[in-house]
Amino acid sequence: MLAGAHPNRSWPDFFSRGFNVPVTALASPGFVYRRQRRVHLPATLWQLASRAGDYRDSLRTIERILTETKPDLLINFLEPIVGWYSRRRRQSVPILAVGHQYMLEHPGYPRLDSMRAAQWGLRKFVRAAGRSTLRYALSFYDAPVPEGSGMIIAPPLLRDDLLRLDGRVNEGHCLVYLLNAGYLPELVAWQARHPATLLHVFCDRAGAPIKEQLRPGLVVHQLDAAKFLRLMATARSVVCSSGFESLSEAAWLRKPALAVPVEGHIEQMLNAEDLQRSGLGVAAARFDLDRLTSFSASSAHDRFADWVRRSDDKLDEAVSQACTEQVRSERQQDLRRIEPVWRDSRTSP
Repeated sequence: MLAGAHPNRSWPDFFSRGFNVPVTALASPGFVYRRQRRVHLPATLWQLASRAGDYRDSLRTIERILTETKPDLLINFLEPIVGWYSRRRRQSVPILAVGHQYMLEHPGYPRLDSMRAAQWGLRKFVRAAGRSTLRYALSFYDAPVPEGSGMIIAPPLLRDDLLRLDGRVNEGHCLVYLLNAGYLPELVAWQARHPATLLHVFCDRAGAPIKEQLRPGLVVHQLDAAKFLRLMATARSVVCSSGFESLSEAAWLRKPALAVPVEGHIEQMLNAEDLQRSGLGVAAARFDLDRLTSFSASSAHDRFADWVRRSDDKLDEAVSQACTEQVRSERQQDLRRIEPVWRDSRTSP
């Protein structure tokens, strides 16, 4: 297994424990944040340029491992290094590119009137990272597939640990996931105004205790996937930084969700808009938990649950289609190579 590694992020514990095969780390690009809040574009671009040698090593590692293992199918979860590799090398192995970001290409997906340049740049990046035989676009809902798009619209890929949980329990607390700890002061201020509401907050804070009570009614936890799911299943509501996976987990457990995008993170802004439009939650620019007061589970959550139950069939369809498309592409390439020779033989005396 190959996995992208970025100096600003660590792999979640469920990922590290979830595979019984060796995991090879690949140096991979990622965002740099200002004050652990807003995407810092100049620093992100500088890091991209300064680590160019590491990325070249990653490309060589991919080539070596594919040559040694000769896989039947390569599944790429929006790892840009794999996309760049497939652009540089002609590979016979089919590639199934998986990610919710491929919904950006769907004509029915939300578009924001602001930040048009950022949306254009994100679509360009996703196309480069998702160079593949077939794209598996994860979505909150089913949608018609555009003709000739090379895409399958599919439900979120949720963990078995989550699917086994009963989300009908409500113990009254609010569960919060923060991508960046810089947003903690907002939550502290809100909880001070609402002392009766217990907040359990999960975020990655280097050097912080595993569990810390910042004030009465506000407990901050280091990232722990199992504990996070347990507290989500019994929560009254969920607040998170608009990551697709966290919002999907909340929707499966029928928890009202408040999606607060990281500042300057266009992908998360689109996720929040898509969530709100689908009826599964509320989008907000700040951590104003009052907006969840009148929001509750609805028929949208029932439709989402039915959609998730189709995941296995969709994945089987995608694997079969990717392998079929690869065979068809190789045959077409063979015909293009043979055709000039055949034409010359027909015209020779």
